[in-house]
Amino acid sequence: MSEIPMPEGGATSSGARPQAVTIAGWLVLLESITGLIIGGFEYAVWENELSLLGAVMALVGFWIYFQILKQDLSAWNIAVIFNVIAIVLYAVGSNIPGVGLSIICLLWLIAPNTKVHFH
Repeated sequence: MSEIPMPEGGATSSGARPQAVTIAGWLVLLESITGLIIGGFEYAVWENELSLLGAVMALVGFWIYFQILKQDLSAWNIAVIFNVIAIVLYAVGSNIPGVGLSIICLLWLIAPNTKVHFH
């Protein structure tokens, strides 16, 4: 009997998504939902353009979520940049929980055991 070689990294042929990728996707989704709620609320109350930018970025985050689940390397790169911008945006807006969530998401994305699954 011949053995079937197992792939080393990247997406598996069985379609099983690694847990690290699933968690990364959920973190991006949670960050996007939070950003949309907070950005939309702040824009509705204070009509601050920075809040509107945050809400638009949150909408882009929903697209990034689906691309992360596909284990797309370009989505990983965009998500890292997205989180760096979100950290600055939340810090300027004095949204400390948003800063914390973005830092957690960024650290999870750049962890070697997460990054290895993107190709």
